[in-house]
Amino acid sequence: MTKLSSITLILFFFIQSILGQTYHAGFKTFQLKDSTRVYKPNTDKTDKLHYRPMDLDIWYPSNESKGTRLRFEDLFRLHEERANKYQDENDYTGYSDELILYLASSFGVEAKDGKSLLKVKTSSFENIEPANGKFPVIIYMAGYNGMGWENFRLLERLAENGFVVISISSIGIYPGDMTNSLANTMEQVYDAEFALKSLKAENELNMDFNSIGLLGLSWGSMSGIIMLNNHPEFKAMVSLDGSDTFYYGDTDEDDDFLNKIYDANVINPERTTASFFHIEAGDRLDEFIPTGEYNYFKKINSSKRYLRFLKSKHADFGSIAWALKTNAEQIKIYDEIMESTMLFYKKHLKQLNGFDTFYNQLLENKDITDEPYKYSTEKPKELIISGIVQDSKTKEQLDYVNIGILNKGVGTVSNKNGLFEFKLSESNINDTIRISMIGYKAKTFTAKNLLNKKNETLIELDEEISELNEVVITAKNWKKKVLGNKTKSTFIGHVFYYEQLGKEMGIRMNVGRHPKIVESFNFHISYNRFSAKAIFRLNMYKIENGKPTENIVKKNILISVDPKRTGMISTDLRDYDIVLTEDVIATLEWIDSEGEVKPTEALIISVGLLTGGTYQRNTKESKMKKVLKGMGLGFTMDVRY
Repeated sequence: MTKLSSITLILFFFIQSILGQTYHAGFKTFQLKDSTRVYKPNTDKTDKLHYRPMDLDIWYPSNESKGTRLRFEDLFRLHEERANKYQDENDYTGYSDELILYLASSFGVEAKDGKSLLKVKTSSFENIEPANGKFPVIIYMAGYNGMGWENFRLLERLAENGFVVISISSIGIYPGDMTNSLANTMEQVYDAEFALKSLKAENELNMDFNSIGLLGLSWGSMSGIIMLNNHPEFKAMVSLDGSDTFYYGDTDEDDDFLNKIYDANVINPERTTASFFHIEAGDRLDEFIPTGEYNYFKKINSSKRYLRFLKSKHADFGSIAWALKTNAEQIKIYDEIMESTMLFYKKHLKQLNGFDTFYNQLLENKDITDEPYKYSTEKPKELIISGIVQDSKTKEQLDYVNIGILNKGVGTVSNKNGLFEFKLSESNINDTIRISMIGYKAKTFTAKNLLNKKNETLIELDEEISELNEVVITAKNWKKKVLGNKTKSTFIGHVFYYEQLGKEMGIRMNVGRHPKIVESFNFHISYNRFSAKAIFRLNMYKIENGKPTENIVKKNILISVDPKRTGMISTDLRDYDIVLTEDVIATLEWIDSEGEVKPTEALIISVGLLTGGTYQRNTKESKMKKVLKGMGLGFTMDVRY
């Protein structure tokens, strides 16, 4: 961007902020019940959950500012309140306090700073008098399992500029857990339709239902385009990194969900008359190569605009990073998303100028484009390396050997018989493949060399003889201690997904001054949908410059977890004679399963407040990184000294 255009943009922001913010943002909640839909099946009509419950969050224009100015926690804690309200199987009390810490850590700030996020003052005033007049209506379709708090600043900013915004939470069929299925998606659509019908009958907020728009975030945009299909009265829609554009090729399960929606004839883009604005993140295709797309934006014939913020992530389309003030770039991106969204609605719902000028101004930025993703649907040629790993002297096959491309997070683990099959693409032909195992010297090969072997690849590893420093512990009165993170949270956790065989994650164990004899290792599982027994390997690494180095465990320590099992898992380690003299990073590495772990299945380890954070890598041959700041896995060790 040139210096002149940068100054112009700042000036444009300033002028628009003065002219646009003519109101204060009022906030109300409405409690509804749709008696045409049964929510909890097989219940009597007297059951409080028999009919579909619904809570609406509404931001609206007001000329007053005498009410209570809400903090973020006032909006955020509604999530916990409604989780307890919409289902009667689990108690979600305390959910908010844990989730806010996890949100902060996942956005790259210390978990404890999540508490400061709760205290952030919004610009919303609760229950103040609505302004006189007639105001266009915007239906906000929240993202997957989301609510209005996820985008509170945008919603109140729209209210400040003369719009009434009705937030429709993403709540699936009983017991309220959203999925990508058509049935669950339609529940959000039905909620929006019932909300419109109910509010039209009351209309205490001076809403102009002749001028109405849609706003969708992520999966909420999918619900939004279904609304457009059924309601031609909508004049404009904005999709914030929405699933109305879907790229095939990530997982078969996701592809199947989308195909069922498209085949159900609930979306007819050729009939769309609403003006459409799709804003997309710049990292959508970083993790997989698409095989195709369903692009609603490209299919419609109505007035449409498109922007892609090349340096943005999906999280930049909500208010959390903005409120946490994670970095200046994220704040700027969200401000530009808000401004362009607001001006788009002003153009199409109020017939006011400003959007086109601002849109063209944004395109002067080299990090913003109006060109949708371009990619090749031609799948790269798949190469397969298979073979056996064995001991060079005894010729015994070695179980659970790590095989992977060095520093690229691509790899696998041999089975209990030393057999492996490793898939890679032509682009990996010159990459280095490292083969390693506890107690053996690692070997490296180029992928080309392994592929050139005519017969089945046979890898022989040499045993590594290491001399351990002898540690003598003499004690008359043994003391016991628990190292690690004692959390048993059932709300938040870190995930082993079904396709992540070889993934490894752990925490730092602070040993203290005295050598410690390890008696057991323990971890807490909060969620487990694995349909097969999972086998994990326990590792303990020395630490240099804050990073893991040598594995001090010289034998495979294998831990099995039965299908669907949750709660505390304990493993007796007394026979391994493990003595810790300094801090270590203790990890679990998923190395095998006895049967097929099916798509969409996951196993989640509890996470709680821990200063040292969580370490993770996708394969043994990739670098381990800290992924959560201030939040650690529920790993503990029972020790004596």
